[in-house]
Amino acid sequence: MNEAQITHARRALACPRWRWMAGMLAYFEHDGRRVCVGMPDAWASTTALPDLTDPATVGCLLELVRRAHAHPDHLWGGRVEVHQDHRDIFVVVRPDHDPRSGALFHRCIATGTTEVEALVAALEAAP
Repeated sequence: MNEAQITHARRALACPRWRWMAGMLAYFEHDGRRVCVGMPDAWASTTALPDLTDPATVGCLLELVRRAHAHPDHLWGGRVEVHQDHRDIFVVVRPDHDPRSGALFHRCIATGTTEVEALVAALEAAP
């Protein structure tokens, strides 16, 4: 992983809503080793970082963000989505209804220059 990805991985680990999930890849910075997480609780006290170059790990990060922002009072239970705008900025959004017009709009939760950066920011912003 590059330095930006390592920084994002450390930020993710620092979030109260972070947890290891089966299927994630663990990355060990000191030797570049990558290990698949089979039993998530076993990684809680290691120096491993989530390997944010791995698509399955990024998918698990998205699921963590969705769980963190889920709320029964929000539209569709508070489900979040990742959108990319025309300037290559990634935006994590939650669909909502305008109370006056009833129109659907997307409420911004977090942004980033990469999908991973936006997801980590959304995990940090979780209630």
